[in-house]
Amino acid sequence: MDRLLNWLDRRTGYRRIIEYALYENIPGGARWRYIWGSTLVFCLSVQFITGLFLWMSYSPSSQTAWESVYYIQNEMTCGWLLRGIHHFTASVMNVLLVLHLMQVVIDGAYKAPREINFWFGLGLLLLVLALSLTGYLLPWDQKGYWATKVATNIMAIAPVVGPALQRLVIGGADYGHHTLTRFFALHAGVLPACVVALLVWHIFLFRRHGITAKDPKRKPDEYFWPDQVLNDAVACLAVLAAVLFLVLRPWLFHTGEDLGAELAAPADPSETYSAARPEWYFLCWA
Repeated sequence: MDRLLNWLDRRTGYRRIIEYALYENIPGGARWRYIWGSTLVFCLSVQFITGLFLWMSYSPSSQTAWESVYYIQNEMTCGWLLRGIHHFTASVMNVLLVLHLMQVVIDGAYKAPREINFWFGLGLLLLVLALSLTGYLLPWDQKGYWATKVATNIMAIAPVVGPALQRLVIGGADYGHHTLTRFFALHAGVLPACVVALLVWHIFLFRRHGITAKDPKRKPDEYFWPDQVLNDAVACLAVLAAVLFLVLRPWLFHTGEDLGAELAAPADPSETYSAARPEWYFLCWA
């Protein structure tokens, strides 16, 4: 086994990579306040994995989108669980983004020489919100259809470029098949690629400049492994437990609601939806 690992190390240098990842210096030792970035990376990983499996059964067409989501929700083995995790993790991510932003501001991690990394973090925040907005329409149900219509109508209010920008986003004069396909292309292709690119640079610059520690330091400096890794792992498990609680809440409390994420009636432009509004976190950010 040692010979195999030595051979692999000579070809890939994996030991140096692991050492670089695990033995980062943490001024003042491991602290719970440093968990927020790791929990966000964990949530993004969950979103990418669950999104990939949802993509395998999703049909991005105005004629078939709702039916394919109905199949995922009610016919596919554990499809409700997969969809519920994807849906509620998106909500949890917005809470974690606020907490991470508060930690960065309180610790002064936006100051030189870390200002470019702070801008990257703000860019990632906007991309996550864009992912949430574009994903909301994909079930092509009444709730998502009318909520997206509200959001894109707000876009049209922008001076000069508003109406043209709205027309570009929805793919024409009215909402339809091209709106759905454009949102799907953004949600499953363009925006995830931008997130990965920004995240790589964000982590690289974070490792370059290190953690911004608050003075006075309570403990001697430590490495990322093992104490901070343990804190991050416990925090990620807590996030997963919270998401699973939200998914299973109807079963736990016998509320009569469907397990997983809600799926309203198919989108019908001729029938208005009384609760036409964006998801709660857009109202909070507004």
